[in-house]
Amino acid sequence: MSWASVRSHALQKLNSDPERHVDPPLPKPRFCPHRKSRTALATCALVAGLAACSSEEGISEQSKDNDLDALKAMPYLEFSLETDPSKRGVTLWDQNRAWAGVNLYVSGKEALLLAMDGRKLHSWPLPEGHDRCEYFELLDDGDMVIVCYGTGLLRLDWSSRVVWEAETTAHHDVHSIGNRLLVPVREEPRRRWRRQVIFDSLVTLDAATGVRLDRWSTWESLDALRHLSERSGLETPLPLWRSFSRTRWDYFHLNTIEVLGDTELGRSDARFQQGNWLVCLRNTDLIVILDRDTREVVWHWGPGVVGRPHMPSQLANGNLLVYDNRSQGKSSRVVEVDPVRQEIVWQYQADPPEAFYSKLQGSSQRLPNGNTLICESEKGRAFEVTPEGEIVWEFFNPDVRNGKRRAVYRVTRMSEERVRELAELARERREG
Repeated sequence: MSWASVRSHALQKLNSDPERHVDPPLPKPRFCPHRKSRTALATCALVAGLAACSSEEGISEQSKDNDLDALKAMPYLEFSLETDPSKRGVTLWDQNRAWAGVNLYVSGKEALLLAMDGRKLHSWPLPEGHDRCEYFELLDDGDMVIVCYGTGLLRLDWSSRVVWEAETTAHHDVHSIGNRLLVPVREEPRRRWRRQVIFDSLVTLDAATGVRLDRWSTWESLDALRHLSERSGLETPLPLWRSFSRTRWDYFHLNTIEVLGDTELGRSDARFQQGNWLVCLRNTDLIVILDRDTREVVWHWGPGVVGRPHMPSQLANGNLLVYDNRSQGKSSRVVEVDPVRQEIVWQYQADPPEAFYSKLQGSSQRLPNGNTLICESEKGRAFEVTPEGEIVWEFFNPDVRNGKRRAVYRVTRMSEERVRELAELARERREG
């Protein structure tokens, strides 16, 4: 095939691209210094970007492959690389210093309530076909809503009967507020920068029916968000010869949504007022607050300080608790941030630091006694630490198969009293 034929085919492909206006002009062909025939010339054209026949763009892109790999759409994390299967259930419990409650988490095909000593108090077997679920919340009437990777959102009653099912590309999180649910949803890939790029939306659903009410899109807000962090490596177009790949890339990877509550800080500073949205955009190391009415960014933080974070949550004093994965390093941490001064005022890091690390996923929760509950997702481990960093409760998911422990995305804790109230409400509804 001649260079003219190769270039003609490439131009046809480029001109069929609805996003082609974002790409720079085609580079001029670089000629191979050792060509001696039409066959050699065609070969050099086909492998442009490699060795002596490469374009500068190809070399630049290839040198960034390691960084860009982190922006590929990630598969669902099911099993960890844990090598010590003997650690199962609760391995440490200081009853005098740990905050007593009930632990909620999802493992495989069931959602569970776990006592502090590791006893299973209640479980919800998940319907067939929903075995990759990540996180659930208990609603005020005793029902639960669970988000399942790739299969949608489910509302189940206390006996695991399906109340409704929303077939969406929901992932990572669900937040209930009143009669509404907020959930991240993955949009269809868009042809952008010669790639298949995924953007996320936050969808508002009616909690009673699962019907969609509203949507906020990171794609539609791209111009407002992209300047808040360093330019994504995805914005460097792939060299033309690599643009036919079916690899999917994830621009923001929205992994958390929380609606801010009523705090003294929020009453004095509108950026943190009740009803605003707290959102985490993992792949840009960006945590933002959106105005409750306009959905405009009113506060942001993270780039250069945290790496691939998860689950920011608001504390009673108005500060934010953030799980900092530091996925390009070898140790994770949990930080408390003063959002006004944008300073870290507390952090937990293991000693040695490498003893606590989850490249992907993770959660943290500040407990009423001041302790912090942390989930080291990839190891299927959860533990509670005091403000001084001492571990007072530790749990390992007992689901171990072939020497690998099932990962746990989040572990959250509720008071025993609240769980009993919800169980009683569920019983009254069944009998009524």
